[in-house]
Amino acid sequence: MNTRTGRILLMLSICVSIAVATPASGDSPYSQWPNGPSTDPNFFPLGVWLQGPEKIAEYKNIGINIFVGFWGDLDQASLNLFASGQMPLIVSQNSAGLTGAGRTWIKSWSQMDEPDNAQDNGQGGYDPCIDPSAIVSAYNAIRANDTTRPVFLNFGQGVANIGYIGRGSVCNNWQPSYSSYYTQASQGGDIVSFDIYPVAGSNIPTPGRLEYVAEGVDNLKSWTNHRKIIWNFIEAAAINGTPPTAAQVKTEVWMSLIHGSQGVMYFVHQFKPTFREDGIFNYPALVSGVSQINAQVSALAPVLNSPTVSNGVAVTSSVIGVPIDTLVKQYGGFTYVFSVAMRNTATIGTFTLPGTTAGTAEVLGEGRQITIANGKFQDAFAGYAVHLYKITPAGDTPPAPPMNLRIQ
Repeated sequence: MNTRTGRILLMLSICVSIAVATPASGDSPYSQWPNGPSTDPNFFPLGVWLQGPEKIAEYKNIGINIFVGFWGDLDQASLNLFASGQMPLIVSQNSAGLTGAGRTWIKSWSQMDEPDNAQDNGQGGYDPCIDPSAIVSAYNAIRANDTTRPVFLNFGQGVANIGYIGRGSVCNNWQPSYSSYYTQASQGGDIVSFDIYPVAGSNIPTPGRLEYVAEGVDNLKSWTNHRKIIWNFIEAAAINGTPPTAAQVKTEVWMSLIHGSQGVMYFVHQFKPTFREDGIFNYPALVSGVSQINAQVSALAPVLNSPTVSNGVAVTSSVIGVPIDTLVKQYGGFTYVFSVAMRNTATIGTFTLPGTTAGTAEVLGEGRQITIANGKFQDAFAGYAVHLYKITPAGDTPPAPPMNLRIQ
């Protein structure tokens, strides 16, 4: 990422097919890889970037269920720690990972990080971004050794911050278009991700503009022709000196999910004013907030992993220029409407539910219910507020949800 301390550039040229089967509707997107991420509908990826295995317990305590990246070369001793800690891992491919005991805990092979950025040449300057053909060659080399796990590829903030200076002139002027770089380069990954940190990052055109996260998800979905699994990174530390609030992190997470991200990973390093690898733990309120976010997302995993309902709700905002974005799911006899105000301005949303004339909308995690009348209900949104609704039509008595969906 733009603040990461190292990258591994794998440039190999073995040529194999990069065609990826598309799972049937409703199936786990990971079902095509026998050793890939869990296909359990109760699993939703909540990762952390570049943390050592000695920190497994502290991250499990806040709901992290996968480690992304490993500093240096994975060895058997470290792999043993991941296996004994029962922590899934995404890591650069090497012999220890391919043949070592405990390798079943490796769920994906990682590509070079942020290949779309200008590359540090180690001499105080920068080389151009990595050509897509090199990214695809690296992908082919990884798959030549193992096709049972997906390949993870992460781009930088240029996915959302169009024209980001850190990409360099070559990448920003890619022909025939800016987006075509990503369309080509994304063929080098099965799980494709990006990072942008609107509060704590650097070179953000409008600091604090949280909707960059959602725009990046939308861009990657479009640029990959909706054929890749999309994950993204969320800021959860001071990074360069200013930490996000727990409320801002919650907004970024739910903007991501509502716009179609299938995995959320946290960047928790702090570089200023002092370095700390697990910098999130400098901020107890942020730790508590992220823990609550992860608990709620995990509880809703079966819902999030279920098919999306198209045209399941219509919503209008009382303030022009303050859209309220939604995601609709149906699970266990309930309809779920996940919503977020896309600007930092208060508004009132009016929700219209096709096929539902009366009932209640339980606001998950907030301890309140809203009456549905004439197929509509209203709710107030503070700027960037998130509201998650579980809809029960009048006269219906749906079956009790599974225990992990009883969100307090």
